[in-house]
Amino acid sequence: MSDKIKVKNRNAGPVVYTVPELQIRREFTPGETKSISKEELTQLSYQYGGLKLMQHYLILADKTFAKEIGIKLEPEYWLQRVDIKNLLLSESLDVLLDCLDFAPIGVLNLIKQEAVTLPLKDTDKIKAIKDKLGFDVATAIQIKAENAGVAPVEAPKRRVKQEQEPTERRTAAAYEEVLKEEEVEETEIKNEIPKPKYQRV
Repeated sequence: MSDKIKVKNRNAGPVVYTVPELQIRREFTPGETKSISKEELTQLSYQYGGLKLMQHYLILADKTFAKEIGIKLEPEYWLQRVDIKNLLLSESLDVLLDCLDFAPIGVLNLIKQEAVTLPLKDTDKIKAIKDKLGFDVATAIQIKAENAGVAPVEAPKRRVKQEQEPTERRTAAAYEEVLKEEEVEETEIKNEIPKPKYQRV
């Protein structure tokens, strides 16, 4: 059995961490996948903020190992950019609401980014994102269009006010528990002495 597992940055931005005990500093670009030793990841889990970083911003492809070091594996843990696009464009509102309630922070960051990039036109989903995350997709789309010199199309307004949804699961969510390729290259592992200029996450 290999001592290395695939680890992917699921976040919309870069992820950086250091493991001083092993003299390692590592940086992931968005969507990048690296092969990391279990020893390194175990040491990272012992550090302040290390487990949270792996829970919310990285995806560990080894499900058993992820559980062993204390990562809570909700179905939304496995969501990646391609899944987010499908979620916003094709899935039901209840599936999105479950995701907004239970997904890691990195997934929520991708939802905000992709909702603007697509752009998202479903008013119920736009409202759900604003209610749950405090992020106004419609305004962000309008600002993006104005900056690009394009006249924005005003989204239709809801006529009936909806009540807040409960935080219990609405659907039996099940997502593919594999890493999906994105437009990035996998990089080799390198041991480097930590550089104090970088802020530890």
